[in-house]
Amino acid sequence: MPNKKKLLRGARRPDLLRAAQRLFFRHHYTGTTVEQVARAAGLSKRSVYLYFKNKDELFIAVAEEGLLKLRARLEAIPLDRLDIEAAIDAIMRTYVAFAREEPRYFRMIFQEATAEMVANISPAMRRRLAEHEQACLGVVATVADKAVEQGLTPPIDRWETAVMFWGMATGIILLSLGGSQTIFGQRTREELIYKAVWILYEGLKNPAVAPKRPRHLAVPASLPKNAPRGRRKRT
Repeated sequence: MPNKKKLLRGARRPDLLRAAQRLFFRHHYTGTTVEQVARAAGLSKRSVYLYFKNKDELFIAVAEEGLLKLRARLEAIPLDRLDIEAAIDAIMRTYVAFAREEPRYFRMIFQEATAEMVANISPAMRRRLAEHEQACLGVVATVADKAVEQGLTPPIDRWETAVMFWGMATGIILLSLGGSQTIFGQRTREELIYKAVWILYEGLKNPAVAPKRPRHLAVPASLPKNAPRGRRKRT
């Protein structure tokens, strides 16, 4: 039989997450304290630490909810029924729609969450985050694999390609969320996401016309230990 006290105690975790979500959405990480979250959930500050080891873990737990929403949207794309260009378009539209419809989650995940926070949470939570991130990147990586298999591009590293796609799109979206005062309006910035992605795709299809990397620029010898591994050349 499950311990009754543990069951009752576990029932308050959703209350804490809802209270934390409201406060982090409104006041962000720096403007929110564990004590404020506890009070909003009707608990003592000490009770919060029965569920989360620290403020970082509480923040990341809320961000994880948003990451799960994004993952579900991306994994719902029927990649097996789409050609390469239609798949790229569907992925970008899904990503832009998520940023537009869930801007507070998007900001938490891609702007406020830091490596220091992630280092300060439990190993189990770090493993879950890595799984979610690899699943999201894996949607693009799958399309990269199909492009190679169909002869549309020469052999490319699936994970590097995925990171380049997401990096460009995320950077432009964050300009929009941050109230950028450039000459471009929000609609134009969203159009730039598609333009940047298609330029990258054309470059991958035609590597001979892509700009060469200056020889004096160093390239990391290897990826970080926890990074997904793509195709590697034998040395």
